Amino acid sequence: MTMKVYVAEKPSLGKAIAEQLMKKSPKVDSGREFVAGADWAVCWAAGHIFEQEAPDYYIGRKHPGAKKNAKGGFSWTFDHLPLLPDGNEWAIHLVADKSGLFNTIKKFVGKATLVVNAGDPDREGQLLIDEILNELGNKKPVLRVLISAYDELSVTNGIKNERDNIEFHGMRDAALARSRADWICGMNFSRAATLQAQANGYPGTISIGRVQTPILGLIVQRHLEIENFKPVDYFTLTANMKVANGKFIARWKPHDGQAGLDEEGRLLDRRVADQLNTLVKDKSGKIVEYSDEEKQEGPPLPFSLDKLQILASRKYGYKSDDVLAAAQSLYEKHKLTSYPRSDCQYLPNAQIDNAPMVFDAVKSNLQFEGAILIDVTRKSRAWNDDKVTAHHAIIPTTQKANLSSLSQVERDLYDEICRRYLAQFMPNRRFRAVAALVDVCGQRFVATGTTTISPGWKALYGGTQEAEDDAKKGDEGTILPLMKQGDQADCLGLDIAAKKTTPPKAFTDASLLEAMINIHKFVTDEKVKSVFMKMLSDKKGGDEEGGCGLGTPATRHTFVPKLIDIGLVTRVEPEKGKTGKAKAKESFLVPTAAGVGLIQALPPELGKPDMTAVWEASMREIESNRATIDRFLGMQGGWITKTIEKIRAVPLTLPAPPIAKKKTYSGGNAAPRKPTEAAGKDCPKCGAPMFKRGSAKGDFFGCSKYPDCKHTENIK
Repeated sequence: MTMKVYVAEKPSLGKAIAEQLMKKSPKVDSGREFVAGADWAVCWAAGHIFEQEAPDYYIGRKHPGAKKNAKGGFSWTFDHLPLLPDGNEWAIHLVADKSGLFNTIKKFVGKATLVVNAGDPDREGQLLIDEILNELGNKKPVLRVLISAYDELSVTNGIKNERDNIEFHGMRDAALARSRADWICGMNFSRAATLQAQANGYPGTISIGRVQTPILGLIVQRHLEIENFKPVDYFTLTANMKVANGKFIARWKPHDGQAGLDEEGRLLDRRVADQLNTLVKDKSGKIVEYSDEEKQEGPPLPFSLDKLQILASRKYGYKSDDVLAAAQSLYEKHKLTSYPRSDCQYLPNAQIDNAPMVFDAVKSNLQFEGAILIDVTRKSRAWNDDKVTAHHAIIPTTQKANLSSLSQVERDLYDEICRRYLAQFMPNRRFRAVAALVDVCGQRFVATGTTTISPGWKALYGGTQEAEDDAKKGDEGTILPLMKQGDQADCLGLDIAAKKTTPPKAFTDASLLEAMINIHKFVTDEKVKSVFMKMLSDKKGGDEEGGCGLGTPATRHTFVPKLIDIGLVTRVEPEKGKTGKAKAKESFLVPTAAGVGLIQALPPELGKPDMTAVWEASMREIESNRATIDRFLGMQGGWITKTIEKIRAVPLTLPAPPIAKKKTYSGGNAAPRKPTEAAGKDCPKCGAPMFKRGSAKGDFFGCSKYPDCKHTENIK
């Protein structure tokens, strides 16, 4: 008799699979870690149940004569750096409290004739199950199922569409490359920087991360740009025009070689503005170009995680980690939305068959306008198999629910996800776009305007979305009088407005996420930038605006909380107005003195996104089977070796250990937070420095790579 064994990443997914399998073949046995039928079984892990060996494992093998300290570990020394395990030297071990899960999986895989990898539909999910099967020495055939939501339809479709697991080995290797890259970069650079800083009197431990430190570099760079900003006075010119059928306003368009402009095309000389006014005032010109077209605007694509986090930050002020937690709850606990950790904004064509059932569920869950315009047979550009990556965009499921059981953030996100999905089945927005170019005495003036004919999908947003979008464009509702090319236009004079340039804004959760997604915009090396441009042009799918960024949708939210926790960044709440309400919804991210000092003291490449971003691109190459782990880590090892030499070559002088403070732009300071205290030891799981932290139950040691690594220890 055949025995098909599904190995799921989490208990919730395993139970959802078992629920569907039981409908065809009854359950005969179950326990805390499995459900089984006569010819099938489902068992599960609980996240990664294996972890990287600690640095001491490799030091003991590479330096057999190394002496241990009083705590039984090897003391930090440059003699052990760089520590770069070869391909066949890498080792993992079973997490101590996961032996029960592993033994259950081992028992059922041993009975199986066919194994199914039911990890989450991403790189980490692929690696998580594959590494378990590898440690078991499994030689039996393995299939792969990609289940992006826990509702009945999604699970059933996932089970039906089995594929050979070998097709996903590239995903596994990319995740493995990321894991090993994080380990060798974090461990080598943190130790090298700490040793060099301590040699110059710094009492603490320094945490350097492959992605974390370039993100700190972005925040520091923006902060210094703001600090060093010098405002520039400039002038904008608008002309009051009159044609036979009425009046309108037109913006001045400088010609090439115009005197008085800076490099950005701004007019700096008031005398030039006055001269232009004298030149064109009460003079006649003509309409040299004119267009009046009916245009259409399709709905925005469904959400990727990044796009959802950006919208939620700007619209509601929600922090990125809170958004992911709520999205994960909607997916896993409430079963109302699909897999949240997606970098994709597109949907497979097969999904459109589910649209009527999803629509019925959403109708029962939400109240919304514009339902009469929804046609579930209509296909927007979102349905595109060629642009779907390992997982599709975040969409609602067929699950009906009591929304009163949701938190406020969950309700807000569910509402946004549903509306964005329903918009795909609504007509395009139709509008008139009018543009006129006027020539007066050789000077050019431009006027534009748009007028909505039919709101189409924007009816879902009750005009709010339309108003927000058009406020950005600045021309909605501007109605130009009837005119045509060649008509006479009289200039009644210029309005001259004196303005000042403003500094760039400090990063918020939303703008930092956008920077991480589109990191190519911050790359300074022209060769690296050209690589990104090539990758952007070749990009298969996912977020059409994004390149190969820093981090992944599953990790980007983790870096800011960590930088805040170790005292390198602080949140600055927006200034309050006279009414006591904040003038903005989002808080700002500002580096502490220690954060600025660290970036300025380290070799520049560690604080820039160039190399790290290229590594992210390399992982995509590995996922596509166009590159290997060994080649990637070999390149990385060479760079690490050279960078450690640079760290050792100059003194690393830093400010005192960081004390994070809560600030506001209005100048208020809260009580300082207790400094983060180094534990003086490495995390045995990942090799990163450990710090002393506090909780309601007392102080404890925690890994500095939290939440990527959640290892903690009691203080004895």
